[in-house]
Amino acid sequence: MEENYEKLKMMHQVNETLVLYNCWDVASARAIQAGGAKVMATSSYAIAGALGVEDGEHLTFAEMFEVISRIAKNVAVPLTVDIEGGYAGNSEELGQNIEQLINIGVAGVNVEDQLIGATSPALCNTEEHCDKIKTIKQTATKLNTDIFVNARTDIFFQGQEETEALVNEAIERTKAYATAGADSIFIPGLLSPRLIRAFVQKSPLPVNVMLMDGMISVKELQEIGVKRISYGPNSYFQANLAIQQAAEKIFGGVEVV
Repeated sequence: MEENYEKLKMMHQVNETLVLYNCWDVASARAIQAGGAKVMATSSYAIAGALGVEDGEHLTFAEMFEVISRIAKNVAVPLTVDIEGGYAGNSEELGQNIEQLINIGVAGVNVEDQLIGATSPALCNTEEHCDKIKTIKQTATKLNTDIFVNARTDIFFQGQEETEALVNEAIERTKAYATAGADSIFIPGLLSPRLIRAFVQKSPLPVNVMLMDGMISVKELQEIGVKRISYGPNSYFQANLAIQQAAEKIFGGVEVV
């Protein structure tokens, strides 16, 4: 476990940007690994969708853990997993969840500051998210190991216009999360090259972005200084579209089976 943590951490410190093509089950994980992935990452959205529910902790932790544990048994590269807000009502439950993940060899987690289940988009306060980060790190320490915490802020997922003021707000959260022990910062939803550059320059942590429509290329993101790029649920969307298009050919009479 410690070895995979160190490998994952090192990949955020080298010149080459870490690209994650996210999986959602054993089959997708095996395919992504066979394609050359250096790190395996799950997508909570994709796992939920594959099981017929919406993202946002509509699965129980036990249901999510069952999928993750099967993936963990079938990959030979460091595994980092999306745990949304932690699937826990308090720090004790969060610690128990993290312990289970560490025990199956998970090297890293994404944990987000979006309020799960809120009627409208909202973030938890900074101190609350710092407490989650501390709990995750302290749990690993108790098990004589470490786990890579990719602290996600959803400031740019709240439907607001991208501004320098929001970048500064995100940086203040990032500084707090770094002090709490986070290893990197994830800022999905930020698309502006100018503001991504500004964020990277100000961030005390390696920066992770999510590829979305309208975003600049991986090469350009690397030149800006982004250290980690996630496909998020896009790999799941691409796989489903490929299956749909194949089915349309089959049932549309284009192909003869």
